[in-house]
Amino acid sequence: MCARHSNPGSAFRRDWSNDLGAIRVPTFVVGGWHDVWNMSEPREYNGLRLPPAQKKLLMGDTYHLNPGAGFGRAGAPPRLDVLQRAWFDKWLKGIDNGIDDYGPVVSQQQGGGWHVAGAFPNPGVAHERVYLSAAPSGTTGSSVHDGSLAFAPPADDARLTVAPGLMSLCSRDIAETSMGITSIVVGCTTDARPQEMNGLTFTSTPVAEPTLLSGPINLHLNTVHDATDGYWTATVNDVAPDGRSTMLTTGQLVASMREIDGGATEYSADGDVVAPHYRLGLDTRRPVTPGQPVALDIGLNPTEAVLQPGHRLRIDVYAANFPKGVPALPMLLETGLKPQHIQLDPAAPSYATVPLGRTW
Repeated sequence: MCARHSNPGSAFRRDWSNDLGAIRVPTFVVGGWHDVWNMSEPREYNGLRLPPAQKKLLMGDTYHLNPGAGFGRAGAPPRLDVLQRAWFDKWLKGIDNGIDDYGPVVSQQQGGGWHVAGAFPNPGVAHERVYLSAAPSGTTGSSVHDGSLAFAPPADDARLTVAPGLMSLCSRDIAETSMGITSIVVGCTTDARPQEMNGLTFTSTPVAEPTLLSGPINLHLNTVHDATDGYWTATVNDVAPDGRSTMLTTGQLVASMREIDGGATEYSADGDVVAPHYRLGLDTRRPVTPGQPVALDIGLNPTEAVLQPGHRLRIDVYAANFPKGVPALPMLLETGLKPQHIQLDPAAPSYATVPLGRTW
């Protein structure tokens, strides 16, 4: 990217932007929680300034290549071609078929079933902080470090180290990047434990009742680097009683591209970042100082899921995500592929801001 295009307010950037509020035609948005462009569909729906009858959001637990998988079965939405026909019959032919009362938000909740809501995120959730702790959760012996999640910050200081690895080749992340093609690889999509061999895991206690997650998630990390740049990937997972770890959503960030646009970023009622909007300009790039703590906000794609009783929430943190996420060559060289550190400091805690409908 040349310097004149690095400014988010440049004409080049504006040409790639859309004013969703300018759309005046009825719009039906369809997507999947593991679509490679999964962040787009909820953002598009929320950006439309149309009445509920004229805008719909339908999200399945699908990839880019299989939208509508499972539709038409008992308890699921009608087939996509049926919905499409009804939508056009209503808004092009004026046929009163009731499609304007559908939804408006219909979601296949990961770990649950199909659900209808009046908005996304679900109105029944509120963003809460869950803090990362070095204290062992006792749920895994195969990750680089078995840490915990809690609603209170840890009392002790600790430094956890993670290095780049290649176990992301067996992950749901690569299934998303391949648009679902590699999801047929047994074990890699439905269980993150192979990938977690290269990561730090932080796991909650079991939930006592169904616990809803709905919306974007932000991971605020207090980090230390051995180089002038770094690369971080994080996932949010559902851990079953048998230990199976299923990735629900994912996010990534190059440390030097951490600057966010405060005006475009979404915040919780308490003022925490929940959906960072990065500036991503060469003029806003800030290399890190080796050995000095630096705070990063890693935005994870919006999702909707239900943790069933006995299940746990887990956050995984990695220093690589090949081949889905590879920094541009100059930045990659600056990372030196060196180990990276999370400084768990009670005075500067690391935490995720998670949209929860129930608490454990």
